[in-house]
Amino acid sequence: MAAPVTRMPLARLPALPAASTPEQRYWGTFKSHLLIQEYGAIKSINFSPVSPHDFAVTASTLVKVYSSKTRAVSKTISRFQAPAQSGSFRSDGRVLVAGDEGGLIQVFDIGSRAVIKTWDEHKGNTVNVTKFSPTNVTQVLSASDDKTVRLWDLTSPQSTHKFIGNQDYVRAASFVPGSPHSVVSGGYDRAVRLWDSRSVGDHWSMEFNVPAPIDALLVLPGGTTILASSGPTVYVWDIVAARRVAVLHNHQKSVTSLALSTGPRQGGRRVLTGALDRHVKVYDPATWKVAHGVRYPAPILAIGISPDEKHLAVGMSNGLLSVRTRSSGKEKEKAKEKERVLDMIAAGIDPITGKGGPKSKSSAQRRRTRGMDYKGEGADIVVEQKTRKKKERPWEHRLRKGNYGDALDFALMSSQPHITVFTMLGELRYRNAINAALANRDENTLRPILRWLIKHLPNSQYVSTIVEVSLLILDMYSHDLGKSPEFDKLLRRLHLRVKQEVENSKQSSLIAGMLDMLLAGSASG
Repeated sequence: MAAPVTRMPLARLPALPAASTPEQRYWGTFKSHLLIQEYGAIKSINFSPVSPHDFAVTASTLVKVYSSKTRAVSKTISRFQAPAQSGSFRSDGRVLVAGDEGGLIQVFDIGSRAVIKTWDEHKGNTVNVTKFSPTNVTQVLSASDDKTVRLWDLTSPQSTHKFIGNQDYVRAASFVPGSPHSVVSGGYDRAVRLWDSRSVGDHWSMEFNVPAPIDALLVLPGGTTILASSGPTVYVWDIVAARRVAVLHNHQKSVTSLALSTGPRQGGRRVLTGALDRHVKVYDPATWKVAHGVRYPAPILAIGISPDEKHLAVGMSNGLLSVRTRSSGKEKEKAKEKERVLDMIAAGIDPITGKGGPKSKSSAQRRRTRGMDYKGEGADIVVEQKTRKKKERPWEHRLRKGNYGDALDFALMSSQPHITVFTMLGELRYRNAINAALANRDENTLRPILRWLIKHLPNSQYVSTIVEVSLLILDMYSHDLGKSPEFDKLLRRLHLRVKQEVENSKQSSLIAGMLDMLLAGSASG
């Protein structure tokens, strides 16, 4: 008895890289994009540690507090005679500290916007950094162009500790998590220094040198890993082992801001970098590889992400503030409800009353069909699977009959000629019948084959098959060159396409060689 005829499955090509990674899809959920124009370059963005995580934006002579719910200004602090710097919240979200280019440090009550405390020991030098301690609600850290890093207490009119020993402007400083007495600083003297407030004077406990001035610092939770941006490069150190663990070369211009994403998400925390090349890049600290990137319309000076990872704020040199927001649970429910209503309308059902749709059976119909739906008890139910025989496609029928030329022609006329012809050529190669399929053809029957070869030659997955078929055609029909203008034109097009692909391959090899040299140089450095 002959075996039943089954349809030939189409060829399955190797899977190409996914169009988007889970990381890209996650950061793509920050869809609600708001652009706000400020009066000057945005120098810092700081989110409140306390829900609902309002954020402070420092630009010109103002520190504006934006509501995280409405993304509109809720408070404006304007008690500055010089351009403001580094507005940042205390751990309870009730108090904010900021410096300015005149050397003044001011502490404000967020509710009343009243000045709680002022210090002026930096004396006319720009205060680049002001931060509250994450563990001590009365302690403040500052770093200035006077080459000093200072600690302050709200109960004292003067600084409680002064770290000296920097050789140039100090542009970045931070407390070290988990170590209440440790402070890290970096600046234009191209050195990252770790200080201990229990020591006196210019005796730092650890120092790392970099080849360019430092613009930003970030200490990861745990206090054992420090990141410093030096020009377009970000250096990563392990301060316990006192060694460098990674160097990130993914920006083309100076990196101006570093931020940490620690919200509840799959894959753990991420490090964000913003640079003058207008890019924000997202790194996985497990591998220090770029997981995602976003381009902005102007050079970036400040970035911040809310602790609940609902808002991503980016400040630019032209005063533009970008706020991207993820959809909340209620907004997602509204979107699902909208889809449900649209589905009901498409089915002819009134979404308000629920009436409509397919008409129900009349009482007479129900009487006539009573009992026909009965399937018996659970043990008596017999499930029958009826497989519907699929009709052979035209090219499959001719291939089975051995009419290889006709099979190839019908494959070229199918609804999916790209994969169907590729499947057909693979089967002909398996049967050693490609010569038979290409033999005894004229200009009209060769034309669609040549066009398919020209169109799909750039596809690397088809190259080996296309090369084999092209060589066979040239071998079988080279004596017909010059007899048909159309045939000659198609062969010239094929020749040009091959030259173009060879040139592309050479350029790719050249770029690969250059990248190998650059990566080898960075690894040795």
